[in-house]
Amino acid sequence: MTKLTKKLFAWDFHGTLEQGTEVGFAEILKNLAREINYPVNIDLEEVRKLYGVSVLDYLKHFFPKLSNDDLINLRKKIRTSQNRKYITEFIEPAPYAHEVLKKLKLAGHQNIVVSTSSQKHIKKFLRTIKMIKFFDEIFGIDRHSLDIDFNIAKEKAKAIASFAKKHNFSKEKIIVIGDRPGDIDAGFLIGARTYQYINPDFSSVVTKAHFKITSLRQILKEI
Repeated sequence: MTKLTKKLFAWDFHGTLEQGTEVGFAEILKNLAREINYPVNIDLEEVRKLYGVSVLDYLKHFFPKLSNDDLINLRKKIRTSQNRKYITEFIEPAPYAHEVLKKLKLAGHQNIVVSTSSQKHIKKFLRTIKMIKFFDEIFGIDRHSLDIDFNIAKEKAKAIASFAKKHNFSKEKIIVIGDRPGDIDAGFLIGARTYQYINPDFSSVVTKAHFKITSLRQILKEI
C-alpha cells in the first residue's frame, strides 16, 4: 500500500471558502448612512470592487467628508452585534467547500484557515456556516483594527510557516488557496504551491498563482 504523503492546505476565508459577506457588509454601510443622514449610494458592485481593503478604507471611500474621528466611531458601530448579524444572515459556504474540506481531512491531510478577520470573528463565521470542524488551526490576523501599514502577504506567510514548522511540513507539501494577491503572494514567500479561486461574483483579480480554478473541487487533484 502506498504511504500517504501528508499535505498542508492553507485556506483564505473571505471570498474563497464563503460567499455573501460583502452583501451583508453593504447592508451595514447602508444602515450607517441612514443613521447619520449621509447622502451616499452604497452599490454592491462597488463594495465588491473594494473587497479586501480594511474596514476603515471602506469608510473613507464611502464617507469621504467625515473626519477621521467620525470614521473611527463608525468603525466601532460596525463591530456591534446588531450590525454583525447582517454578515451571519447573508454568509454561506462557497460551492463545494464542505465537500472538499471533508475529503481532504478524511484523506489524512491538514487544513488551516488564515484570515484577516479577528480570531473571534473568523471562528464565529466558521461556526455559522458549519465549517469549523474541518480545520486543524485557525489564524485570525485582525487587520481591520490596525491603523498602520499592513502587509497581508507577510502576515499570512508568517502564520502558515509557523504551523508548517511545528508540524514538520516541508514547503513542497504546502498548498495555499485564496482569491486575492495577498493570499497568493503569501504562498510564494514560503515556497508553497498556490491556487487562485476565481469567485464568479467578483471582477477578475490578477495574481501570479501557479493554478487558477473556478471550482474548489479542482483542489482535490492534490489528494
